[in-house]
Amino acid sequence: MINVKSLIYKIDYKLNKAATLVHQEIPVENKIVALREAEIKLIKTKLNPNNTLGFGFEANKKRYEDLQTLIESHHLHKLPLKLVDKITNKWEADLTKLLPKYMFYIDAYVTATKGQCKNNVLKVNNDLSKHADISILLANENYKPSFEYQETPCTITSNKIEVYTDGSFTMSEIFISYIRYPKKIDIEGYIDLDGNPSTNQDSELPDYLEDELVNFALMELSMITENIPSVQATGERFKTQE
Repeated sequence: MINVKSLIYKIDYKLNKAATLVHQEIPVENKIVALREAEIKLIKTKLNPNNTLGFGFEANKKRYEDLQTLIESHHLHKLPLKLVDKITNKWEADLTKLLPKYMFYIDAYVTATKGQCKNNVLKVNNDLSKHADISILLANENYKPSFEYQETPCTITSNKIEVYTDGSFTMSEIFISYIRYPKKIDIEGYIDLDGNPSTNQDSELPDYLEDELVNFALMELSMITENIPSVQATGERFKTQE
């Protein structure tokens, strides 16, 4: 975990190096907002292959470990499935029921029944299918849902995860592995928007990501305070971070 007091100190220290004091009188609650936004941006960067190194999540060991503290396991998170479309044999589950709060899909499996074979495990494809491709996949012998081959495609729509059968079997539950939202970074010493006193909450990301998290927060704060030297300095640091 990354100590929140260290994050605040590094933000002040690096801003002071690249600007006059006119840019440094930033309320601590504004720094916390910037850190929370920075953490979400950093997580999305780790998941997105459109980055400096072209790596996405699970592309290598480091990227997986960058986010491993936020990964929720299948066996802890099951949701009931219900049939919602008899034409396409589509079943769905409500992702908003997941706790901690769902952020990004990793993979899943379902329990399915066909005849006397009850609660067999079927793998859900890791890659989410495009909605436009579903009709093609369901008609293709090599890709359509199969109880015998133990696999099914899935889509996500309006916070619902959708899985499919070929009509010959039913499904009861889906077990989901996902990346959750991190606990909100916070520091004691101010009253939040709900009128409650703030408390200390460190970032849940690994310590070695501290500089990357600080850089994202610095860029946000530098731009809203029109701190051009800091924007330029932070941009240079982005070039060397993973």
